[in-house]
Amino acid sequence: MSRILHIAKREWLEQRRQPAMLAIIAVLDAVVAGLALAAVGLMQLVANVPGRSAEFHRALPTLGATPEDVIYNVVGTVVPVTNWLIFTQFLGIAAVLAGHSVLHDRQVNTLPFLLLAPVRRFELLTGKVLGSIGAPLVLYVLFSGTACLLLAQMPVASGFTDTLPPNPAWMVAFFLGGPAWAAAIGAVCAIISTLSHDVRTAQQGVWLVVLVAQFACGLMLTALLPEGPVVQGLVALGGLSLAGLVLWLGSQVISRDLAR
Repeated sequence: MSRILHIAKREWLEQRRQPAMLAIIAVLDAVVAGLALAAVGLMQLVANVPGRSAEFHRALPTLGATPEDVIYNVVGTVVPVTNWLIFTQFLGIAAVLAGHSVLHDRQVNTLPFLLLAPVRRFELLTGKVLGSIGAPLVLYVLFSGTACLLLAQMPVASGFTDTLPPNPAWMVAFFLGGPAWAAAIGAVCAIISTLSHDVRTAQQGVWLVVLVAQFACGLMLTALLPEGPVVQGLVALGGLSLAGLVLWLGSQVISRDLAR
């Protein structure tokens, strides 16, 4: 375990040397959080002070809807879209970072030293994956978690408590399901990184995985929220099991490939 953490810390240090990259990730998380809060906050303002939006209220009868209908529909759209975006964005960022982890060592000629170190291939891959998702995980919890907590405090979102914190299903999906599937997808992309000898090849493989995984995993984590914490626990368990299987298979591949 200590060797895995040592490799993960090495990846974290490498990420800290790229503050611009971390800033971009933070901005992406902040934009999603900010837009969600702004949209639901506007609906809360309309609900609280109708006089500030008289034109909005006068226009509604021509649209065949009451103000309450519009507020409910807008919030009912923003909440699931926000959940989907925070999950898929986290998965995508983790995948991209993992997809360059081993390739980076190959390019800067530090890979031979890792191969000579007394570390098993499984430990090497696991450390790389944990290191890749470390910084995105912190930003995901900080920005996305805070945004969803604030959304849940707004009265207009009271009809969607089954898909917002502190609902147990959301907590399981956010703190277990998201990281578990990020690890699984990151493991796949780390293997792609080991098999790639140039950035272009790695990017093509990683983006293919991200395209498929974001829709499949994002849908799983978001659409199944109303099913309860047990279902989300099974989703998280599936992600962890897949991560373990992929890392084990990857350790067999890496043993044959990295020496080339």
